Amino acid sequence: MIVKIKRGEDIQSYNVDNIEKRTTILEVLEVVKFYIDPTLSYRAQCRASICGTCAVKVNGNTVLACKTKALDIANNDEILIEPIGNLPVIKDLVVDHGNFLDKLKLAKSWFIPKEPLEKVYPEELETYDKETDCILCGICYSVCPVFQNDKNFGGPINFVKIFRFWKDKNDALGDERIEIAKLNNITSCIHCKYCTLSCPKQIQVEADILQLEFYGKQKGIIQQDQYINNFFGFGF
Repeated sequence: MIVKIKRGEDIQSYNVDNIEKRTTILEVLEVVKFYIDPTLSYRAQCRASICGTCAVKVNGNTVLACKTKALDIANNDEILIEPIGNLPVIKDLVVDHGNFLDKLKLAKSWFIPKEPLEKVYPEELETYDKETDCILCGICYSVCPVFQNDKNFGGPINFVKIFRFWKDKNDALGDERIEIAKLNNITSCIHCKYCTLSCPKQIQVEADILQLEFYGKQKGIIQQDQYINNFFGFGF
């Protein structure tokens, strides 16, 4: 298999043999680094789709390298591996998550317990259970086109976190989460669904954003004209 890797402004090609049906993109990268070119840099830790650090773009698709089989995504026995988008590249496939993490802090993406805590029943947990699967891989952030027009947009992952805690009746912030979503420029979302289609955990990211927007409009937290303009793509 011909493996092309974007390294800075250049693309280097490597010939990797013995690719099997079960061989992952991460294993391909390991072969290149350990046996062909030790100068290659990439991130990987858990190898089990849990840590989210190995996100890369392969033949135009943003994926977890440890989860994706090379033969499943190859095109004519060739793959092109690139760093994920919307984040500065440090070296080769390693990107700087600083801005991404700073925006998560602005979204208050952590549980703030109220007192006393109430029992949570299965049917209540189901409303935000899938969102708890988020592994902070940054894939949804990397594929979002909104950053081209709004650098202050919080990003899809922020709204997944906001949604998860807004739905939790034991979170102390309640509808303040909607205010936080507004401050994160939620109405800049163009509802392209790239975030949902790319999420390795199958979280319905865009649907979460829609729910937050709709509720915010109903409560008067998000202005209706701003909501409509952004929903139909008339402005950011």
